[in-house]
Amino acid sequence: MKNIVIIGMSGSGKTTAGIMLSKILNKEFVDMDDYIVSMENKSIIEMFEISEEYFRNAESKCAKILSKETSLIIATGGGIIKRKENMDCLKQNSIIVFLHRPPEKIIEDIDIKTRPLLKEGRDMVFTLYNERLHLYKKYCDIEVLNDKTLADAVNEIIKAI
Repeated sequence: MKNIVIIGMSGSGKTTAGIMLSKILNKEFVDMDDYIVSMENKSIIEMFEISEEYFRNAESKCAKILSKETSLIIATGGGIIKRKENMDCLKQNSIIVFLHRPPEKIIEDIDIKTRPLLKEGRDMVFTLYNERLHLYKKYCDIEVLNDKTLADAVNEIIKAI
C-alpha cells in the first residue's frame, strides 16, 4: 500500500492529523522532523543555526529514505515542497495530502518560538503561506481544508483516499 504523506504549513495540524490517521487506519506514523532529528542527532533549531541549507539537505535525505517505505502515514515539515526532488521522491510511492489551514487559523494557535522560520513574528506566517501555497497545490493529490476541527479534516482525508 502507498504511503500517505501530509504536507502543509507549519502549524496546519499535519502531525496531529497524521497520528489520528495512523490510529484509524492502523498504519505506522512517522513525523519527518522527528526522523531528521534522530538521523542527524541535532535539534531542528541546532540545524537551522548551522544553516537552513543544512536542514534542507537532511530533509531531502530523509525524503529519499522514507519514499522507499510502504504503508506509512508521514507528516512532513512545512518546507518539504521547496525542493522538487523531495516531492518527486515522495510522489513515487505516496498519496500526497495538502492539509490546508488558513494563515489566520494558524496564528490563532501556533507557538512561533518553537518554529525556526517563524521567529521573526506572526507576519512570517502570511509571507510563507503566500510563497508556498502554489507549491502545496501543485504537489498534492488531495487538498483538505482544515478550518473547523482536526477530526473533520481527518474524516475528509479518509473519504478522499
